[in-house]
Amino acid sequence: MGCALAYTSTVQKAADNGWDTTTFRLKAGSESDTSYWKRFCGNAHLEVTYNRPPLEPDTDQMKMTPGGSCEYGKATEHYVTEAPKVRVVIKDYDHGDNDGLQESLQAQFKVWWTDSGGNTVVHYAQTGKVGTSTVTGSGGQTGQAVFSYTVGSDVSGDGEAGFSVPQNTVVAWAVRGFDQQSYGPWSTDGDQTRCEFVYDKTRPKPAVISSPEYPDDETTHVGTGDYGSFTMDSPDADVTKYFYTFSGPMVSEEDAAGVTVPAASAGAPVTIRWMPPDEGAYFLTVTAIDSAGNSQKNPTTHVFLVSDGRAPVAAWTLGDAKGATRAVGSSGTPDATAGSGVTFGVQGPLGSTDTAVSFDGTANAYLDAGEPAVDTGGTFSVSAWVMLPALPTENVTVVSQDGTAQPGFELGYDVDSASWTFRIPVSDMESLGTWKVSGAAAVAGSWTHLIGVYDAESGKMMLYVNGVLVADDVQARHTSWNAPGAVQIGRKIGLDGYTGNLKGSVADVKIHDRVIPPAEGQELGGVQPHQLAYWQLDEATSGVSPETGGGTGLTLGGGASIYVPDESCDADLDPDCTPPAEPLWGDGNLTLDGTDAYAARAAGLLSAQDSFTVTARARLATADPASDETLLSLPGTNGSAATVRYSAADDAWELVVTDADSASPVTTELLDAGHLPSSEGDGDHVALVYNAVFGDVLLYVNGVAVADAPWDNSWDFSTTGLQIGRALTGSTASEYFAGAVDEVRVYQGPLDASLVALLTAMPSGASIDESSA
Repeated sequence: MGCALAYTSTVQKAADNGWDTTTFRLKAGSESDTSYWKRFCGNAHLEVTYNRPPLEPDTDQMKMTPGGSCEYGKATEHYVTEAPKVRVVIKDYDHGDNDGLQESLQAQFKVWWTDSGGNTVVHYAQTGKVGTSTVTGSGGQTGQAVFSYTVGSDVSGDGEAGFSVPQNTVVAWAVRGFDQQSYGPWSTDGDQTRCEFVYDKTRPKPAVISSPEYPDDETTHVGTGDYGSFTMDSPDADVTKYFYTFSGPMVSEEDAAGVTVPAASAGAPVTIRWMPPDEGAYFLTVTAIDSAGNSQKNPTTHVFLVSDGRAPVAAWTLGDAKGATRAVGSSGTPDATAGSGVTFGVQGPLGSTDTAVSFDGTANAYLDAGEPAVDTGGTFSVSAWVMLPALPTENVTVVSQDGTAQPGFELGYDVDSASWTFRIPVSDMESLGTWKVSGAAAVAGSWTHLIGVYDAESGKMMLYVNGVLVADDVQARHTSWNAPGAVQIGRKIGLDGYTGNLKGSVADVKIHDRVIPPAEGQELGGVQPHQLAYWQLDEATSGVSPETGGGTGLTLGGGASIYVPDESCDADLDPDCTPPAEPLWGDGNLTLDGTDAYAARAAGLLSAQDSFTVTARARLATADPASDETLLSLPGTNGSAATVRYSAADDAWELVVTDADSASPVTTELLDAGHLPSSEGDGDHVALVYNAVFGDVLLYVNGVAVADAPWDNSWDFSTTGLQIGRALTGSTASEYFAGAVDEVRVYQGPLDASLVALLTAMPSGASIDESSA
């Protein structure tokens, strides 16, 4: 006979208490009465159907989107602009106990918060069933399922209604698993804690912008080069950051793209410092952003008007008459007493009508202002024009301000780097070294404009040479001190007295107690273009095409000729006549046959080592010449310093420069890889630009810089001639050009990109206005 006995409570107790063994026995009602005895087969067995509830969810596997990770006590770091979708991984050990067995799990979410009355509000939601999958590395005995729930949503069939999530309230949530028999522990049981977030979909109120230096008042304020404070403040207490942009003249790419700045605490205002880089109208646009990432609906715009910068605090034009004994200061600046090694009335940087001061390099070559101009520990700028008759063999000083054993700053020439330099000593003690920025070569006999800038707000030192920032050597100044002594021109103070006496000429010294920004630096120190020669190539007399200013003409050689259209053909009167071809530019052009035709100007046009620019317009006779053809070259005795030519191998314009006038020079070749030379219409405008100060050469085609390279050379350009339409090595000519050439111009100094672009469209006979360039 068989029987079945229920031992569920006992087995459950053993499981709950973790017993290793549980013993069961069969016992007769009376062991002493044989009538109770029964016989049992040896196949008795205990059958247990067991269930282990789901594991406690791990908070590391509980996430919010939006909102991020599960954390307690950091709700303000988990602001969300919409009710988050919460996700959890729930695991169960009963997965895979029999082959193919899946557990059917559900997740029950609990959401709660404290309302304005101090009451705890609790909501529940239970997901649908999901079958488990095997957890990798568990030996097939652990399964898991992933669940998600959008907080507040109504889950179909769970018997719980959806609800609205309150705004700006700390909302907590937890979760547990259910395997259709038992619930597992809540994720908050034991050492784990709840997850929290704050829901905020309200946009913050607009930021209010204020600035004492640059108010939005429709009034122009003096300020180029002066920093101002701009405060951004939203009335909302949960604003944590501001996004701002500046727009207006010469604004940097970073400021135009926008910057995000955090508040020190939620609701706190933010103040930034910013310097207008030029004069004009500026726009500061600000967006307040709260902890949830909500942005104010429409940005706030602050409009302010800026005029040119404040006048220098000290200035000396140094244009005093010959025989003067002191340099008169401008606008209240004290006069500077001259030593006996100073000569007034020499030619200045702006031509024969401009005057300057010459220093003979002796100990008596100086101008002493007698008092300081600026606090050298704060922001300041110093500028001057300087001309060195020869490159110095020792450091020389253009402008400085006395400390005790060191100058507070020094603007001058550094022999070690063979370049211009702006120095600020670490302290007033001689042995501690200096902070300095250096760059750009000095060109003997050439006027150069220098600007040294120390920006105390950024802590940076900068040097401008001829209006161009030495961008690869902007340095930090890590110490700050004030030198209270007098301004010196032509020397600097040292432990043993004055040193660094200048041999050269100086003009227009200015000292500002503000920054000189790039636009103003270009205006102060940009080298004005000076047209040395211009050949319109519209006419020729006795084989010479005249220079428009009355200078030396271009001599035509070989089969070269000037083409001027025959205007006698009037198609309206004579339909059978053929209208003449239009000249390349203007009224005529130089025509070269590619065999022996050329035009030339003898040496003596360029300075020995100074910067220069050569431009021309050219049109090839055919679209694809078979051999190289030289448009222009600057020949010396053994070869050409520079050659602009058509490269047949590359089907492109090419610039070739050499390092010396020797039989075997080092050659640099630059190609216009992105443009096919023209054989039609207006042809191409080509420009060769050499900047001796920065040591580079550029090739422009149709107003665009297509190639550039360093050009370290020892050429004396005053010995080079100008060849149009051929290369010349000694007396041997080659690479004759076939086509039309027009509008040949030569400038002293390097034309910048804007002026080269201007030339490409300039009418024949017109020239750059040198008075305003």
